[in-house]
Amino acid sequence: MSTSTTDPIAPPPAADAVARPAETAPSQSYDEGQSFGRLVGFVGLFGLVLGSVVIITNQAMTPRLFGSGFGYLAAAAGIVLMLYHASRDGEQEVRRLYGLLAAAFLVLGVGASVLKGPIFSTTATKTFGYNLLPWGVTFGALSLVFAIPFVRHETDRRYRDAAILAILAIGALLAVGSIVVGVMKPDTLVGPGVALALLGLAFLCAYMTQVDTSEGIGFQVAFLLGAVGACVAAGAFARSAFPPVLVEGPNAIRRVTGEIDMWKLIPRLVSIGIFLGVAYLGYRAKSLPGWLRGVIGAAGLAAAGVFVMASVKANLLTTSPAPYLVPTGVILIGLGLLYLAVALAICSDNPFVTLTRRELAAFFLSPVGFLVLAGMAAIEWVGYAFFVEQVQSASRRGGLDEPIVSQLFVALIPVIGLLLEVPAITMRLIAEEKKTGSLEVLLTAPVNEWPVVASKFLAAWLFFMLTWVPMGLYLIALRAEGGVPFDYRPLLSFYIALGAQGLAFVGLGLFFSTLTRNQIIAAVLTFAVMILFLATYLVKFSALPFLPPLLQTLLGKLSFIHMWQESLGGRLPLRDVLVFASIGVFSLFLSVKVLEARKWN
Repeated sequence: MSTSTTDPIAPPPAADAVARPAETAPSQSYDEGQSFGRLVGFVGLFGLVLGSVVIITNQAMTPRLFGSGFGYLAAAAGIVLMLYHASRDGEQEVRRLYGLLAAAFLVLGVGASVLKGPIFSTTATKTFGYNLLPWGVTFGALSLVFAIPFVRHETDRRYRDAAILAILAIGALLAVGSIVVGVMKPDTLVGPGVALALLGLAFLCAYMTQVDTSEGIGFQVAFLLGAVGACVAAGAFARSAFPPVLVEGPNAIRRVTGEIDMWKLIPRLVSIGIFLGVAYLGYRAKSLPGWLRGVIGAAGLAAAGVFVMASVKANLLTTSPAPYLVPTGVILIGLGLLYLAVALAICSDNPFVTLTRRELAAFFLSPVGFLVLAGMAAIEWVGYAFFVEQVQSASRRGGLDEPIVSQLFVALIPVIGLLLEVPAITMRLIAEEKKTGSLEVLLTAPVNEWPVVASKFLAAWLFFMLTWVPMGLYLIALRAEGGVPFDYRPLLSFYIALGAQGLAFVGLGLFFSTLTRNQIIAAVLTFAVMILFLATYLVKFSALPFLPPLLQTLLGKLSFIHMWQESLGGRLPLRDVLVFASIGVFSLFLSVKVLEARKWN
């Protein structure tokens, strides 16, 4: 006999359950965050369109209500806001729209590079590649900046793989192609060659951050990048050093009387020893492939042989070659060593290098890093746009006095950018690790405090210097924009001075970040110190009777503006460089001691 049962009737829902509204998002804060990000992106799009229209109308027609300066400012601000939205919004449709924007910037960059210019000029003679600098390179950099968030957020493997392969292809073409063209036509290196090589290296770095570089294609790309860099640096050095040595022959190490000069012989022997050491290194490096060890050994022996032959046999070359070292040799050696350093940093398993690589990658995996980099590029772009207008206006009145680049750097806009970027870069270094609890994991790893703190310090300093690269690249197009040549040598001393100042600024910011777990407090303390560095410049020109003249002079030398003026004037104050570098090293020492005391407590 079967019995049938009926499911019991569910009780009616409670009154409070009926009244509760349905949840429409994972959390209310997340929903509001998405809305805020999209509002920021929409405002940025409006600024970009408005700025572009203003710039185009001012270039194509008579000046309108708004000048080109306003257009540059609006476009730069719009790009920064859109980049913030691209790095925060993971919605599929949104990220693909930004992927299309990256492709559009790439097309604009290629178009600006291949079209004859100036585009809006009515002159009959136009130059091929006239707009490569700065527009072609700028659009290419913007394409990369917007492509990285798209690759990070894309979930469809087909689109992601296609984008990654495109980044690899563009990077390889630019990084290697610019070197090949520069070797064949050295005149192209000064300007477009350097800009395209650095842009290609940036594309390759972006590719290698998205793939596994411990093995497979990622490791092969890094290895080939290092091999190309080593070959370029070695070839440029050989082309610069060997012909003069062979022309001089044994006379280079002898006195006028024919006797051997020991002070000239010792450097020659040291050079031979270095090359033999390179050959021995190739023999001992068992971890490298056999063909690479053979190439390294043969190159070292060949270089040593050239110096030996030049020391014992005369008239190996009878015609003195044209100067090659400056600027072609220096540029090729610098680019080659940069390629090699990037490849070694990516492939190395050294704990310090690994930690530095992790910290540097963290800047590009966080919205703050993208905002700082894009913000500084935009600030420098606006400053450069105003500077070009100033140069063009001054050229009609007789021109500016050299060094004219001081008018670009010693200005309000770069100073504001420096004051804001240092706290933004350094505030999270240790404070974020404390807040999330990951600092304990780092300190319990099989490394002591020094590699942990030094890796953060080095990564932040490298990122700080990277934010100032666009300013130098913008200046490459100065002659095309203003029609006025300028002395580029003060730029070298300026970047050396800026690097020393960066050691001090980053070191102090790192120290303040070790004192608290609140990033805002660390940023405020760092900003206050930056204001003090700025205030010392005002002390130099103020009549303060309560300060001794010597102290007032010393405080004035602590100003970063004073050091900018000195370096851009062609005078690199080594004592000031050592002072700022010492501040950075001492701040690093204090940061390590703070963490050591925290561990013991």
